[in-house]
Amino acid sequence: MNRRSPAAAGTMAIVILGLGCAEAPPGEGDQPVGPEPGAFEIYDSEAFVMSSTNVGDDFLIAVSLPVSYGTGEQSYPLVYVLDANISFGMTVELARLFQFDLIRPGIPEMILVGIGYPDPSRAGTLRARDLTPEGSLSDEFDQLLRSAPVFDGLGGAAEFLRFIEDELHPRIVADYRVETEGVGFLGDSFGGLFTAYAFQQRSPIFDRYWMGSPGLLPATELLEGLPAAIAQGFERDTRVFITLGELEETGAVDIYNDLAFGTRRLIEIFEAHPADNLTVTWKVYPDATHITTVPPALTDAFAALFMS
Repeated sequence: MNRRSPAAAGTMAIVILGLGCAEAPPGEGDQPVGPEPGAFEIYDSEAFVMSSTNVGDDFLIAVSLPVSYGTGEQSYPLVYVLDANISFGMTVELARLFQFDLIRPGIPEMILVGIGYPDPSRAGTLRARDLTPEGSLSDEFDQLLRSAPVFDGLGGAAEFLRFIEDELHPRIVADYRVETEGVGFLGDSFGGLFTAYAFQQRSPIFDRYWMGSPGLLPATELLEGLPAAIAQGFERDTRVFITLGELEETGAVDIYNDLAFGTRRLIEIFEAHPADNLTVTWKVYPDATHITTVPPALTDAFAALFMS
């Protein structure tokens, strides 16, 4: 869901700032000058634009490789990251930081695949199109998004999931040395709604789900279908980690109160329907908002989902 106030729902400004590392040519009088402004790059990463027949649009795909990728032939755990335009850099560097933990080691090197949009100025409206299941939003919130200055659609989660399963994932498996079990799926807000949707749809790809402050507004059909999805059983080790900020539940913003109510329902359903090979954990972050929850929740998601 959108990370702004309800009045600004459906829009999201994305600003990317950075400084290049190349030296600029000397200035007048051979006095040294600072580096030329430019893009700050994530090392050992690459990106490409991929057209989807299921969605009928293009996606920016970012791939981060482990430092050791070029030193052998081993395969690595695979993790997909939603909202890559704003979250990929943070997620990649956090995953790499875990490699230096001497007190609690155990999170492996991994390949992360971010899914974003070629035009970051449209990311806010396109994510609303792609990450929301059909009919999952309340009439009030649906109309709020439709009345925004820019509107790219709603309810496209089914098509977006088919893009990931049928188009993107086969390409990643073919092009990179990835493990095909224990695949992770990280999403927050509308991204958390979508990871919950992928779980409820029993996607054959994923075994590790972060449902961060999921935008269950109210997503009644998704929640009602969850017990049946769990009842199908799990052959592989499957883990779910659900997070919420305390102030989403107790603060004065109605849309976050509704989101928190939906998240509590999600937790209640999981707790009422335990299953073999399914581990569900959850955490509420004290004095945290919809935004300030994200960094600590993402940190804990890595530990909950990928710690050996």
